Amino acid sequence: MCCSMSFNTILFFLLSVFFINNINAQMPSAEERSVQLSATTQSSPPQIQLNWKADIGASKYVVYRKSLTDTAWGNPIALLDGDATSYIDNNVSVGLGYEYAFFKEDFAPRIDTVCVDAGTEVKFTINDMYGVGLCCSFGHGYYEIKNCDLIVGTGNDFGMTDEVIFTACNDGSDCSEVYVTVKTDMFENSNSWTLKNNQTGTQIASSGSVGSFIKARPEYGFIYAGIELPAIEARGRVLLLVDNSLTASLSNEIEELELDYIKDGWNVSTEYVSSMESVTEVKATIQDIYNQNNDLKAVFILGHIPIPFSGDIYPDTHFEYRGSYAADVYYGEMNGSWTDETVDNTSAVFDIYHNTPNDGKFDQSSIPTGVVELQVGRVDFFEMSAFNESETMLIQQYLNKSHAFRNRDINPQRRALIDDNFQQAFAAPAASGYRNFASMFGADNIVQADYFTTLEEESYLWSYGCGSGSIISSAGVGTTEDFSNSSLQSIFTMLFGSQFGNWAYPNDFLRAPLASGSTLTSCWAGNPPWTLHHMAMGHTIGYSLLKTQNESNELYLGNGPQLVHVALMGDPTLRMHMVQPPSNLQFTTIDNTIELNWSAPTDETVAGYYIYRSNAVDGNFSRINPTTVTGTSFTDVLPLEGSNVYMVKSLKLENSASGSYYNLSLGTMGNTDFEFMTNTEEINRQAISVFPNPTKEKITIEFVQVNDEELNLELIDALGRIIISKKIKKNASSEELSFEKLSKGIYFLKINGEQKEWLERIVLE
Repeated sequence: MCCSMSFNTILFFLLSVFFINNINAQMPSAEERSVQLSATTQSSPPQIQLNWKADIGASKYVVYRKSLTDTAWGNPIALLDGDATSYIDNNVSVGLGYEYAFFKEDFAPRIDTVCVDAGTEVKFTINDMYGVGLCCSFGHGYYEIKNCDLIVGTGNDFGMTDEVIFTACNDGSDCSEVYVTVKTDMFENSNSWTLKNNQTGTQIASSGSVGSFIKARPEYGFIYAGIELPAIEARGRVLLLVDNSLTASLSNEIEELELDYIKDGWNVSTEYVSSMESVTEVKATIQDIYNQNNDLKAVFILGHIPIPFSGDIYPDTHFEYRGSYAADVYYGEMNGSWTDETVDNTSAVFDIYHNTPNDGKFDQSSIPTGVVELQVGRVDFFEMSAFNESETMLIQQYLNKSHAFRNRDINPQRRALIDDNFQQAFAAPAASGYRNFASMFGADNIVQADYFTTLEEESYLWSYGCGSGSIISSAGVGTTEDFSNSSLQSIFTMLFGSQFGNWAYPNDFLRAPLASGSTLTSCWAGNPPWTLHHMAMGHTIGYSLLKTQNESNELYLGNGPQLVHVALMGDPTLRMHMVQPPSNLQFTTIDNTIELNWSAPTDETVAGYYIYRSNAVDGNFSRINPTTVTGTSFTDVLPLEGSNVYMVKSLKLENSASGSYYNLSLGTMGNTDFEFMTNTEEINRQAISVFPNPTKEKITIEFVQVNDEELNLELIDALGRIIISKKIKKNASSEELSFEKLSKGIYFLKINGEQKEWLERIVLE
């Protein structure tokens, strides 16, 4: 699977040894790069208290807060001393979520001011020991030289070295001030600069010795916290994109997956495509559905759908593996221009990286528009010979364990494991674990342990492993063969190491966890760091995938300008906290109502139940209980004529390390037919007349023989909500109701007195 070392490999290895041996003592560890935030909350009075582990190296904490949809942090809300371990926010409300950022180091660049004699010819030189400059595979860094308010030099992707020669201006003083601004990438120790007299070679200023910090990258943490946030009921539409070779063999499992989506609040579109289609044809299918459905949010690729490749990148730091990467992000980006004209690079040791004009691989190294619209995840077991099962059997196993997890038949302990074999090296990639896991479980529930031996015996909802990599391994973590021989008890995992992040290899290490044990998602997390803290409050991993991919303005300080390699192995609709559904749903028709009865979950503390109704399994479900049902029965007083498909969901007040939110189970589903029965004794056409019906604007109600008592009138919509309620005076001859502000549909007019009741169905066109 591997080849002999090239010169570049040896060079990089020697540089790495130098870097690790001589600089590691100065570099922050993965824990030190993180502010491990968790929250405790109270509802009366509303309060969110943010907590974190003490860090003796912290000089300060700068605190920011924003709404989930804001695109910038704005001004800080607090500046805390470095020995602080908590912060209380009383300016909060129950039912609203707040996103916080804590920085031990701010994310402003370093600016040095150097005094130079006016008229001096100055030479500025900046070096990078890895030959990657300050941008772009490892961050959004840059340098800028300014003199007399003029920019005399700037750069970012300069490779090994860059120079600027200029003459210091005469600003009328003895000292001409030169401003040197440098923003580092994630390798903050790899850059150094000098400012010299270009005529004499005399050094005027420098950033310090090679390997010293120009400015440390920000050390930070994020959390999305709240108190009793409302349940997410409608999640949008998911496109299930299936390899058509699976149609016959996995029809039952695919149908079950579609039903699980519906039960979890998704609308579903399913398309079967051939593995022989081009990536442009596959994308055209996705774009057609996207253009026809404004609620499309996610795409789940099941099977060996053609893999897009794009770019000229090397996010694992290896020059000899520079080139195109598997880029499922292509399927999620709806509006950009993807070309195959300019990149011409065949220097990589493996053909998978080669990218030449008109070869079917795209040029773009980063997302063309800067915005990915759709969450894309993939389960694809092509050429996984390390496993004894066929590709179809592996997919079947995946779908079965996915179904079991969604219904809480698999219920791992809510904690996280980290197996960090890089420590401080290479920007401490395991910070993706510490930073996110604290918001999910609290810092005390993050365990540092060996990946395989621990997960084989104990369950963890999340895990992270990193170490020097190959196609089929991560040193200190394990190999693809280990996944084949193990049954690990972890649902979500992150892995990091060289090579296997380009996951289109046979027996690739990143795809292997999905074929083993209970694991359902895998991602290559280290460059960039992943942003997953939203999952602690009910969002899906696909939501977090988009937050990571769409990191263009460093809102979450991702490394690299949205490189095309960021991908999710697994179903993007998966979320962390599953609730046990109710069971044994039954129906009884009583007069013109349907009574629902069900059994409570046997191993769950619930706040109540939500009831949804549609006229078809794949129809639009609407909630018909205006308030939470706390018992195990509900009467639908206005069923639909014909088929009524019901879903009953358990509602739980979920508590995580980020606060509390209402969480819904998958729905327990059943259906029954209903025919509206007219009781001639109760509805006397000679006593009450309603016209016109159907109507467009209003109705008139004439009372012919019922004017001897006061009547109650109610207009009820199809969800059972009372829209209009009023008293009809004794001896009234008629009443008019206006429908001007109501939506078209079915309504029910209910009129009752002491002894009699009238019910009329009204159609508003």
